[in-house]
Amino acid sequence: METLQRAFQNIYDTMDTIDNFKVKALDSMKQTVDTLSDEVERSRGYIARAEGANRAAAEIQQTDLLSIEG
Repeated sequence: METLQRAFQNIYDTMDTIDNFKVKALDSMKQTVDTLSDEVERSRGYIARAEGANRAAAEIQQTDLLSIEG
């Protein structure tokens, strides 16, 4: 009888371990997603700035070409 009780206790312990792992994994995943979201938002500012600089450079180049032709 004790062997059966130990077997069930091992099952319960395993289930508790799995539950604890899931909680920690979810917390880790949440932290990762939050960090990635922050970095994506931050990168949008850099992308917008770079695109703005490229547009400005293209406009300057176009203006220079028009002044040479004129």
